[in-house]
Amino acid sequence: MKRKKILIVGVILILVGIFLIIGIKSLQKEKKICIENKKCFDVEIADTSKLKSKGLSERNFLEENEGMLFVFESASSSNFWMKDMNFDLDLIGINEKKEITQIIKNVKPCEEECPLFYFNKTRYVLEINAGLSEKYKFVEGDYVMLEF
Repeated sequence: MKRKKILIVGVILILVGIFLIIGIKSLQKEKKICIENKKCFDVEIADTSKLKSKGLSERNFLEENEGMLFVFESASSSNFWMKDMNFDLDLIGINEKKEITQIIKNVKPCEEECPLFYFNKTRYVLEINAGLSEKYKFVEGDYVMLEF
C-alpha cells in the first residue's frame, strides 16, 4: 500500500512538472511572423517597458529564423539604439496596416556614444540578423503577417 502511494505521488509530481514547463513556455511570448511569402521568423515579443529596454542586448547571436518584435500600443514615433549589443541587426518598421514602412540595414553595436535610429508612426519594429533584409529582398510596402 505504501509503494502505491509513493507511485501516485511521483506521478502527480511529474504531471505538475510537465504543466509548469508548458505554462512557462507559453509565458515566453514567442510568436511567428511572416513577411509576404519571403520568410517567416519565430519572434519573441517585447511589449513592456522592461522587455523593450532590454531587447536583445544580452544575447550573443540569433538564429536565422529568429527575431524580436517590439509592440507599441499605437502607431507612434520610436527610437532604437544598439548599446550593449553583441551583433549587427536589421531594424524593420511596420505600421498598423502591417506593412513595412522603413528598413534600417546593418546596424552596428556601440558602447558609448550611440546613434539613435528613428521610426515614424510605427506600431511594430522587428529586429533580425543583419543582412537578412537584403537576402530575402524585403522592401517597404511588403505585408507582414502577425500570428498573435
